[in-house]
Amino acid sequence: MTDVMWDAEIYEKAADARPPASDTALPPICDPRQLRNTLGNFATGVVVLTYQAGEDFYGVTVNSFTSVSLDPPLVLVSMQRTSRALAYLLERPFAVNVLGDNQLDTALHFAGKPQSRPVDWVTDGPAPRIGGSPAYLQCTPWAGYDGGDHVLVLGRVTAYGQQDDARPLLFYRGQWSALAQESEDGTANGARSERS
Repeated sequence: MTDVMWDAEIYEKAADARPPASDTALPPICDPRQLRNTLGNFATGVVVLTYQAGEDFYGVTVNSFTSVSLDPPLVLVSMQRTSRALAYLLERPFAVNVLGDNQLDTALHFAGKPQSRPVDWVTDGPAPRIGGSPAYLQCTPWAGYDGGDHVLVLGRVTAYGQQDDARPLLFYRGQWSALAQESEDGTANGARSERS
């Protein structure tokens, strides 16, 4: 068995997968936008997935990310089927860069709103990563699964690192946020929110 349990058959199944047929038709969700707004009440962290294609480095901002398993070490990211990055994440090493509350410009840059500040690329592993991130995980593709209009990409963690003094960038109800800092009197203050 190799470290990477990925093969073309799994890739093809993930790329072409369709929901199973059902004898009982379920009523459609009345308002997809309202469902999205409801799901937006779950605050998430923000990551940028980075990878190399040819001589160039690329990234995509994502907030659908979670840990899956410690043995083997697996993480999961949910990617839209229409994402240009999906094919690369299914076939080559990638890095998960957990963004800090001082990296909003990085999140915007890789969400399709280019910023003037250059990206601080670090090339000490199989995939490029972003310097200054509170945490990173180097991954190799493990499997891909049908997720409706998304594909669930599992990556096997091969290396990782963290900064203990960093604070995360958050995404909540369609807005960028940061954790509120507790003041000396025990009350929360300092949370910021910006709409993209």
